[in-house]
Amino acid sequence: MKNVFYKSMNIVVVLAMVLAISCAKDGADGIDGLIGPQGPMGEQGPKGDPGDTTQVEEIAIFGQWEVIAGQLGVDASKLLYLNEDNTINILSEDKMGFKRAYTTNITITTDQITMRDESYGVSINNYILDNDILTIIPPGEAEPTVLQKVENGPNPSEWVKSLTILDEGEVPWDREVDIAFDGEYLLGFDENEGSILKINPVDFTIVDNIATSRSAYAVEIEKSDAPTRQLFQSSNGSSNFFSYVYSSNSLYYTSENLGSWIRGIASIEPGLLWASSSSMNALYHYKSNGSLSPGEILETIPLDIVPGGLDYRNGYLYISERNYIHKCQTTPEFKALETYEVKGHSIDGVTFDGVNFWLSARSWEENTHKLLKVDLPL
Repeated sequence: MKNVFYKSMNIVVVLAMVLAISCAKDGADGIDGLIGPQGPMGEQGPKGDPGDTTQVEEIAIFGQWEVIAGQLGVDASKLLYLNEDNTINILSEDKMGFKRAYTTNITITTDQITMRDESYGVSINNYILDNDILTIIPPGEAEPTVLQKVENGPNPSEWVKSLTILDEGEVPWDREVDIAFDGEYLLGFDENEGSILKINPVDFTIVDNIATSRSAYAVEIEKSDAPTRQLFQSSNGSSNFFSYVYSSNSLYYTSENLGSWIRGIASIEPGLLWASSSSMNALYHYKSNGSLSPGEILETIPLDIVPGGLDYRNGYLYISERNYIHKCQTTPEFKALETYEVKGHSIDGVTFDGVNFWLSARSWEENTHKLLKVDLPL
């Protein structure tokens, strides 16, 4: 009986397997069964050992610094501002009060200041900080600059004030020219024409030409209402300036020898004027006796800058230099009081039309010479 039972069971199993194979081959797929519930979460393993803590050293030299020894970046540097926006301001002032301001990009690490400038390239300077004393060591053989931390230094925008251009027009001359105003027109020398141009300040048209035998890159109208009011002219490379009667364009007198390459002339009053020499880096206070004698130099003032065009108004002498205009007192001692700049221009000449100052300037971006009316204060 037992053998018969097992044989019967074997037959049943075999038939079931055949039936399953047949269904899998010919029938449709069945529906998947439901996934069973997830098992319980295992216990969390032990916490690992803590890793090493790395501290980032703080950059402590951001802020305002006063130069107490040496120079950095520009001559007569006085104040240095290291800003957290990765810029640096270097403010300078020489012994006569002439100011400059220089700004460029920097990168600061814990021991180096890297300065980047489009014109001057990259300069990597090491530094040492000892409490409130910062020593910057420039590359090469230059002496270190020593600075002391300060608070509430002057604002760079007030150190050198930016001027607004109120009007502008292109002019045909293609080099540095000091200009004048005759009460109606702006005057400036054009070497291509070999004459002094009269320019309408409203539409910048050339109204007239004044013939000259000089290379008169500096011109000035005498502050006088006399019929013999003079037009002063330089002559390129000469140590003299020349006086002409404006109404007749006739030579009146030739000055005594000054420094050559006279770049600016400014009338104070009849018989007195200032002249600048770019070759001698000097100003000359000059007294004229008209046609009776050439005159005399009352005072020579050596400068640490290269002076350009001049104008004298309300007791102050205005001097152009690079992209700056310096307003100076002349008595009781000569001193620069304020410095202004026009962004993106070199300034060669300056004059006043009774309301506004005009500048003869060259645009760095356009490489063109222009007349600029600006908001320079008296």
